[in-house]
Amino acid sequence: MIYSALLTPVESLTGIGPQIAKRLARAGIRYVGDLLLHLPKHYLDDRVITPVAALAEGEATRVAGRVVRRDGHGMGRKMQVNITLEDDHGQRIYLHFFHAGFMMRDARLAEGQRITARGKVERWNGYWQMAHPDWQPAAAFVPGWLPVYGSVAGLGGMRLRNLMARALEMVPTSLASPLDRLRPLPLARAFLDVHRGDGSEERRHQARERLCEEELLCYLTLLQQRRAQAATPGYRCVELAGCQQVEQSLPFVLTPSQQQAVAVIREDLASGSRMHRLLQGDVGSGKTVVAALAAAQVMGSGYQVAVMAPTEALAQQLQRTLGQLLEPMVAEVALLTGSSGVRARRKVTSALASGALPLVVGTHALLSDDVRFARLGLAVVDEQHRFGVRQRWGLTDKGERVHLLAMSATPIPRSLALALYGDMELTVMRGMPAGRKPVETRLLSPAAMPKLLAGVQRLVAAGARVYWIVPLIDDEELSVDARVVYLRENLPGIAIAGLHGQMKPKEKQEALARFAGGDVSLLVSTTVVEVGVDVPEAQLIVIERADQYGLAQLHQLRGRVGRSDAQSYCMLIPGEGITEGGWARLTRLTESHDGMELAEFDLKHRGSGDALGSRQSGDPGFRLLDLAADSALIRHWHTQLPELDISAEMVRFWRPLAESTD
Repeated sequence: MIYSALLTPVESLTGIGPQIAKRLARAGIRYVGDLLLHLPKHYLDDRVITPVAALAEGEATRVAGRVVRRDGHGMGRKMQVNITLEDDHGQRIYLHFFHAGFMMRDARLAEGQRITARGKVERWNGYWQMAHPDWQPAAAFVPGWLPVYGSVAGLGGMRLRNLMARALEMVPTSLASPLDRLRPLPLARAFLDVHRGDGSEERRHQARERLCEEELLCYLTLLQQRRAQAATPGYRCVELAGCQQVEQSLPFVLTPSQQQAVAVIREDLASGSRMHRLLQGDVGSGKTVVAALAAAQVMGSGYQVAVMAPTEALAQQLQRTLGQLLEPMVAEVALLTGSSGVRARRKVTSALASGALPLVVGTHALLSDDVRFARLGLAVVDEQHRFGVRQRWGLTDKGERVHLLAMSATPIPRSLALALYGDMELTVMRGMPAGRKPVETRLLSPAAMPKLLAGVQRLVAAGARVYWIVPLIDDEELSVDARVVYLRENLPGIAIAGLHGQMKPKEKQEALARFAGGDVSLLVSTTVVEVGVDVPEAQLIVIERADQYGLAQLHQLRGRVGRSDAQSYCMLIPGEGITEGGWARLTRLTESHDGMELAEFDLKHRGSGDALGSRQSGDPGFRLLDLAADSALIRHWHTQLPELDISAEMVRFWRPLAESTD
């Protein structure tokens, strides 16, 4: 079966040693198949070799010729290697490679050898040159379309192409998937077509769609299985005294949307049937209060409650918030995460098993075998789109008649939500708590940076905090580290820190704690702050290259500010190559603060036109599927789901549907 090959450890590929394997693992790439899901961003026409005499400055092109000289400057790994290449017409171009001492020992680059090179051509002192071009022996060059990949784990284009070629060799076309009997394009062939770039754009699109179908049908089949398993009676929770006590202690009045959600959930819990409900509410709409009231009803009826979050930072935040909301009922809200010490973990698990502890908040650590409950009545899964089908229901397997309340702030049009979460009833909350002001959202050009920095100075001087979002981790120009350096130079006196997904969990927690506590006033981050970060003092978020994100994720990011009664701001800075459609989407964000409305707009206007590797983030935990680009595909298979015999290996491969990270 093909999944045996796809689940081969990535270390088995030549060129990946222990250090690179660790970096790839931090980026979520552990197996050969993970690497193959890093799809090309686009393709370059690489069918023509250009004579040196016909080169045009600034263009990326391919040249070929004979190596007439190879020399190096410097020592060891830092050596710069220079290759003089002469084409068949006697014209020369100079190729420069940095930190490339190993190339002095490569026999394929010895004088007299014929090679080809592709890169951006520049003119210097009257000579043509290329800096760090992709190269290969001339005999190995096959004209065609060249896949272009976004960097990952510090690996650039040529290294990724070479690794992809080796990975593809490990997936022979003879290996089959359960879906191959339903589709004309086998899964193994789809991987080849999407990475080799051969054929038409239509063929590449079909290959990507075939990969998406594999992920979608695996997900929907798990959903169907779980729906059948979950149709059982539930505990009847009818005691409302504690729930009413908690509601009366709130320092605010519930919004109409919250009241409606509480009424529906209250009826579910008292019905005697097992509740399977998804509470979908906009950023800041007050879902946690609704969950607290549900927990109060269940605990008041004599049962335990477990709340699971996808990250440790969010779990800690929920522990604090629920502790405050439920203070009239419980003395302690326990916390259990992957970093809990042995003694603390033993104390929590023992109290849960004996029934002495009525409420625990944690990460996926709650799913561990040693976590047992005396009488679990309600499982709450926050930001549930970050969990898979099995994890979403995993807590309910800790008891016999456990109710499930899943929550998500990711706006998904109702029709798609019913398809993607058909194992649950859906409640949608709209509107914001009283006193919240809409976040003022503006589009800025890069030329407005001086005025923006001056505004940052004024806000920080008044006690506000600022998020600064960049899309990349290791891009030389726009990485977290590069932006930290730039902002420290231009904002003297302001405490600035960086945060990104490749940091160790402890480092991320420390950076967030310093920002939340006020030791850091400006946090430069990737989208790891998209959910689960609640800092009321944050009044400004700056999002660079905002056009690279989907509206759902931009709306989520904007939700990091505006969490108090102070006026907050969101500044969107688009990239240089922004399209007309990109302008339309960002303009819409400046006009609307309704997440569901924005999701519908994104679905309507972005459609299926996205390029292969430009998947917009902010979708419910899928590896390839994009809600806007693939909405028709989702609806089709939701209504025509075939019977599939999916294996444990298949589920394991599409693992964001089945596991999470702490």
